[in-house]
Amino acid sequence: MSHSIAAYTGTIIDSSAKHIVACRMCNRLFGSLGLSEQELVQNKYRYAMQKDEVALNVNRFTNNLDPTKDEFEEHPTKHAYPSIVTTLGDKVTENLKNAICEHYREMDPWEPCKNIVYEDEGGNRKVFPFQFDFQGVSVGTAYASDLTGDTVASVMIGGMATVLNGHFPCYTGELVQWYFDFENREFDDEGYRFNGAMQMNRNINHEPGRELYYRQRMYAEYKETTSGKRNMAFIKPYRPVRDTEDGYRLRDYKYGDKVRVFGKIVNGGQPWEMIDVFIFNVIS
Repeated sequence: MSHSIAAYTGTIIDSSAKHIVACRMCNRLFGSLGLSEQELVQNKYRYAMQKDEVALNVNRFTNNLDPTKDEFEEHPTKHAYPSIVTTLGDKVTENLKNAICEHYREMDPWEPCKNIVYEDEGGNRKVFPFQFDFQGVSVGTAYASDLTGDTVASVMIGGMATVLNGHFPCYTGELVQWYFDFENREFDDEGYRFNGAMQMNRNINHEPGRELYYRQRMYAEYKETTSGKRNMAFIKPYRPVRDTEDGYRLRDYKYGDKVRVFGKIVNGGQPWEMIDVFIFNVIS
């Protein structure tokens, strides 16, 4: 297995051809999840975008909050800066996490834009109004509230970048996609998707020791003091469904993974290592 240039040299990969844009943190998304301005101020690093994180664009949102209508009625709004997040924070319910997992697992190529419907704590059906798209890799720090600091920072949208790998090993030349960390239960230890029959019988302990080390080191996740950053976007190799009912035969790719492909792995690595990727944002 190849190791990244970052692992060998202790530095990050650099490229002369790169594209960087200024982006703004979207506190509207955090507000929809029940986070108050005071919470965004008191725990500013928990919701901030920091260097080398995967930034997701959330410009696409809907005003159709009727859970009986399975249509994403997009209302584009012009922004001076693209709206982004790198984490969903720590108030995301298990019901919403499951709904997001199901959204990408069951995404139909003929109807890709559907509402993410979930039940709140009171059992009421609600619509999560945002759609996620890959924006780039952050090269600066931005905060979710303008009371704590600058809400705008630079994001690399094209070129070479060194990024922290997620739960799965990856190899040079593979395509790379983004995913939420709570989606790790959707994949086996090699990063192949489980088939539908296996969804409730899965091993989700992907390299737990190494994961804990990097979460503590990079995201301040110490249970005795702070929960750190949770529900973040990470990267993984783009791999098909593994059907264990037929001798581990590989089946088709999921469309919900295909739409999240954003580049290619330049130098692969083990889970929770810094690896090098080339961002190109092309879906064929």
